[in-house]
Amino acid sequence: MMRIGLLGGTFDPPHLGHLVAAETARHVLGLDEVRWLVAGRPWMKGGETAAHHRVAMVEAALANHAAMSVDDREARRDGPTYTADTLAELTAEAPEVTWTFLLGADAATSLPAWHRIDEAMPLADWAVVARPGVDWPTHELADRLQRVEMPLIGVSSTDLGARAAHGRSLRS
Repeated sequence: MMRIGLLGGTFDPPHLGHLVAAETARHVLGLDEVRWLVAGRPWMKGGETAAHHRVAMVEAALANHAAMSVDDREARRDGPTYTADTLAELTAEAPEVTWTFLLGADAATSLPAWHRIDEAMPLADWAVVARPGVDWPTHELADRLQRVEMPLIGVSSTDLGARAAHGRSLRS
């Protein structure tokens, strides 16, 4: 049975922390591949770069990573994107695959607020990668999450966006 990881996010922009998280999870969890799900219009966010630009950035970031690919189905979807819809679609397309949804500890802290999380949880295994300064979730879903330890890299898309907006270096 094939095991595929799904790293969901806005990736605005994708960065080294995303790559390390995906590669670490692939090895630790024994995944055959990791697909990066680029969110179209995340219902919990707003103001992100156009989806087609974020897809192109992720494609460029993954150009030399054979075990990783881009899944742009959410970027092509009209309206807000919900993980429950994506997992239902993937499960219907490939019921023989064991899906593992990968997310950062920061995103995992808000899982109970996710739209239709009760429908999404049974459709995949859920693995959480550590983030600097973010504690392990303590909500009612925490016992259903597998912890993946990775090297902590103090970079975030939010910080990179703020640096770019103020004309500061993205390298330091």
